[in-house]
Amino acid sequence: MLRTDSIPKSTSLLVVCSTVIAVLMLMTLESPAQVNQQSKTVRVFILAGQSNMQGHGVVDLDHPEHYNGGKGNLESAMKKKANSKRMRHLKGSNGNWSVRDDVFCWYQTENELKTGGLTIGFSGYSGAPHHFGPELQLGHVLGDAFDDPVLLIKTAWGGKSLANDFRPPSSKAELGPYYIKMLRQIGAAINQFESKIPQLKGYKPIIEGFVWQQGWNDMIDDQATAEYEQNLRHLISDLRQQFGVDGLPFVIGELGNGGEKTNQKMKRFRAAQMAAARHGDRNVAFVKTTHCARPANQSPNQGHGHHWFGNAESYFFLGEALGLQMVDLIESRGKPRVLILGDSISIGYTPFVKRMMPEFFVTRPMRGKNAENCSGTDKGIQEIDRWIHISGGNWDVIHFNFGLHDLKHVDAESGKNSNNPDDPLQSPPKDYERQLQEIVDKLKATKAKSIFCTTTPVPPGCKPLRETTSPAIYNQIGIRIAEKNGIAINDLYHYAESRLEEIQIPSNV
Repeated sequence: MLRTDSIPKSTSLLVVCSTVIAVLMLMTLESPAQVNQQSKTVRVFILAGQSNMQGHGVVDLDHPEHYNGGKGNLESAMKKKANSKRMRHLKGSNGNWSVRDDVFCWYQTENELKTGGLTIGFSGYSGAPHHFGPELQLGHVLGDAFDDPVLLIKTAWGGKSLANDFRPPSSKAELGPYYIKMLRQIGAAINQFESKIPQLKGYKPIIEGFVWQQGWNDMIDDQATAEYEQNLRHLISDLRQQFGVDGLPFVIGELGNGGEKTNQKMKRFRAAQMAAARHGDRNVAFVKTTHCARPANQSPNQGHGHHWFGNAESYFFLGEALGLQMVDLIESRGKPRVLILGDSISIGYTPFVKRMMPEFFVTRPMRGKNAENCSGTDKGIQEIDRWIHISGGNWDVIHFNFGLHDLKHVDAESGKNSNNPDDPLQSPPKDYERQLQEIVDKLKATKAKSIFCTTTPVPPGCKPLRETTSPAIYNQIGIRIAEKNGIAINDLYHYAESRLEEIQIPSNV
């Protein structure tokens, strides 16, 4: 049941009345404990925010003037070799857009109520389905992860801020009108989904998670940016109270429009988004989304940077990143948490560690469904703050390694990998020691049990050039730092050294 004890006394009578209506509409929502006793449950995920949650991904429009001849729409994206496998589930064998029978959407737009099985078209546009939002791939990820049916309740409006429109009760001042509308729409969906989606008749709903994709209007306002972290923390707390679900998993999608290289205004806002997830709450996670950005000239709506230029890949991969993070939060509940940081060697063993330790939640940095290579210590000092906070942070164990990239040769001018022994090392030993210590300082601050993993042997003839004697030098530095800081050591170097013929590919690290 929703609760109203978080509404400030100073709130106007009109706002109180509107909120009471929202509460009454959600009276039928049962607690997780009650629902878990039922034999038929539907997992409910709420997707909220502004226009990027509404969805402006173009499906098939290809007008040469208005839609850039179809560049970057979903039809063209699916034809790319890199996307053919990852997107093939979007169409059936008959060539029509697939409709899932275990994942359903409920979206009240300004003009109509859209309900039904997950497919294209659950955007804010009326008429023929030519657009989609992050719900498409997000729904596929959640549907594939769980046996129970999934209901996505989408509640989103374009051009709305958290500072004013969605302002939650605990943020004081005037309660945001769209905070109230959001609750009312969620209440309507919970009360009426059985009548509008016949496949779910008889199912009991349990709210499993909340996905927040919003921010443009706060980003362009310096004052709204300054208070965004606090307002978002209040939003999370207030929604949990009003849904009656303590620790409700909450995913915050970065405003990644335009990619990683951006202006200071956007950087400050992204930092505020990230900071809202860093308060010791294992059930709140910030998701990097800059990898979803695509160039304007390869997109349908070249003048709409605030809508990812309408690029279908952007919305597809945005939904995928949000969905995967939500699955992580749900699967990690109640389990000891293990973070693995490292290069391609660790990418190789992470899946095996996961299978061997089912009673633990084991993960590593990811880019969508692809594992992120943590590379060398130079990248490590830039990204360590992000890595230690993925999936809600609060790690029990962090297993980490840096070395194979640090000790390789790179071209002095371009910075690209090199096979020339006269070219410098990516991170000479002195730099490696300084940078590794900086990373270790950040790891120690998490209070997790840290484990340093030694760098595995380098065979002759590998490219880019790495000297066979280098791992021992870098491992000596790493072990010295680990011992000085009371960090355990997993010596994979010596474990691998005695069996290289059976486990190492020739001329390959």
